[in-house]
Amino acid sequence: AWEDAATSYERATQALELDPAMNDTMRFDVLFGLASALHGAGEPTRAKDTFRQTVDIARALGDAERLGQGAYGFSLGLETGQIDRESIDVLTGALAALGEADTGTRARLLTRLTSKLQFAGDPERTLRVGQEAVEVARRAGDLEALGEAMNSNFLGRGGFSSTEERLASAEEVLRIAEVTGSLEGRFWGHWQRLGAFLGIGDVAGVDVELAALRPVAEEYRQPFYLYFIPLLDAMRALGDGRWSDAEKLIPQALAIGQGPHGLTAFGMFGAQLFPLRREQGRLSEMELPTRQYVDQFPLLPAWRTALAFLYCEEGRLDDARTEYELCPEPAAVLRDWNWPITMALLAQVCWHLRDESRAHELYNLLLPYANRNVIVGAMANFYGSTSRYLGLLATVLERWDEAEGHFNDAVEMHRRLSPPWLGWTHYDAAEMLLRRDRAGDREKALSRLSQALDIAERLEMKALLERSLALKMKVQGVDLTNIGSSIDTVAKEVLAVQPDLKSHVAPDGTVTIMFSDIEGSTSMADRLGDSRFMEVLREHNAIIRDQIKAHAGFEVKSEGDGFMVAFQSARKALACASAIQKALGERNGMVDEPVRVRIGLHAGEVIKEGEDFFGRNVIMAARVASQAHGGEILASSVLKALVEGSDVSWGERRTVELKGLSGDHEIWPVDWSGS
Repeated sequence: AWEDAATSYERATQALELDPAMNDTMRFDVLFGLASALHGAGEPTRAKDTFRQTVDIARALGDAERLGQGAYGFSLGLETGQIDRESIDVLTGALAALGEADTGTRARLLTRLTSKLQFAGDPERTLRVGQEAVEVARRAGDLEALGEAMNSNFLGRGGFSSTEERLASAEEVLRIAEVTGSLEGRFWGHWQRLGAFLGIGDVAGVDVELAALRPVAEEYRQPFYLYFIPLLDAMRALGDGRWSDAEKLIPQALAIGQGPHGLTAFGMFGAQLFPLRREQGRLSEMELPTRQYVDQFPLLPAWRTALAFLYCEEGRLDDARTEYELCPEPAAVLRDWNWPITMALLAQVCWHLRDESRAHELYNLLLPYANRNVIVGAMANFYGSTSRYLGLLATVLERWDEAEGHFNDAVEMHRRLSPPWLGWTHYDAAEMLLRRDRAGDREKALSRLSQALDIAERLEMKALLERSLALKMKVQGVDLTNIGSSIDTVAKEVLAVQPDLKSHVAPDGTVTIMFSDIEGSTSMADRLGDSRFMEVLREHNAIIRDQIKAHAGFEVKSEGDGFMVAFQSARKALACASAIQKALGERNGMVDEPVRVRIGLHAGEVIKEGEDFFGRNVIMAARVASQAHGGEILASSVLKALVEGSDVSWGERRTVELKGLSGDHEIWPVDWSGS
């Protein structure tokens, strides 16, 4: 084990310090072994400090070969978004000492220099040094150095080479590893293949390579490599929409990776947590961490674009514009592994802000990569087909046919790649169709939204669910933008699920819907505290449910203090509402903390095919209830007409506007005290 090796070398170091015969060559060899073991054990800081000692010893000895070995070890590790100038200087000095001879050591140093130059602002030099490393290793006939150089060259190209080139590189790395017996080579060969398959959306290929990587990492036992297993497992969980699995795997990856990978592991942690929180409807929680990532990684523009995107998603467009203006011009973004996600996030912000000028530039930059999956960093996550982002940009530019084509291409990839991204693409395409507004586009958009809602409901994607539902209701004349009460919360959840109410339909085909909630429940909870408020809530809920049962109602949905109930009979619904108010009135007369409930009722068809009667009537009932005050029952004119001739006593008619429903509406208060 690496830890045992480090312990042995530490003892050897202590023994040699007491040995008068020890010379600098011996000290170098022991310290180099110790540093290598520390690196393998996942202690990069101690390893780097020890490698630094070997570099100093080799310089003093004037030993170019040992200087190269020390410089190589000193520069190990992946630094994302940072410039390791000390390593660049050490590597450059070691290369100068070695001269121009084609050796494995020189190839390895060029390989490490390629890695360290990634964020130095000179991409042409990075590619040139990487290619030189491959050529030197080939001429030297050093297969292990060649495998390392090819992998570094693969990384340096940022995934911009063709799939054929990437697979060919991976195959050669694997062949070399087989000949040399290199576990590292086997790992990186399969890793390259995984990246190539992920880039074209071949999930089956990804899973085969992930299965091949796992035993190699476990056999090698280095935390540096073990880190990639939960990282990639979390990537797959996010792609599938397995949020609970992702929730467990993301911190597991960080726990393993923060030692050997340092800040890079923290960056990948954020890159995975950000989309998870978005789908959970908790993106606002990522504002402070994302701002911290912006400050921590100034050379990674993806984080600032992510912050601008977060503000767009939260409806804070002024804040989004501020961050958007601080983002680099698209053409200036470094072509590395972070380029695809930076462009994808910029495209989404551009879509939110309707920025036509930047949309042109982004569209032209992304077009060569249509149908390529947007991969985040070291495959921490992916954001779906580039075609989706081309569709968004074409929408901004009102190039409707191109937008539709791109969305169709994205749907084709996402059907095999990722249900969550398929859902978002359906939503984006629906929004585009409604903006285009040609004959038949409304019907196509509703179909797309229904598919998005199906996915959002099945995978519990709260953000997509709310967005798709609001757009669908808007198309049908219902505005869901004024959401806030418990009644609205219950209505939204019911609209998303659309439960089967056929067994509660009256002979005339209608169902009576009742909504209720506690007036001022939020301020009551703040005033009473959690424990006392929960006691009051339990009393309230018990009273509601007792009366529902007594009047043959069906509890469709409850959330906190909000209820939606269905009745086959409009008269029983009114009787239930009156009984609830009476029971609460009796309860309020005996306690210090009164509970005042508002109730609204409406009746309508909920199963007729062809139009969304369900949505309209649920929204109508919820909006009627929202007009009520505590202790009041309100009914729609439709419900009043259904019980005409009964002994119900009505108050004075009110003509009101109901948010999200066009026109004026008549509602009627019920005098429940005498019923």
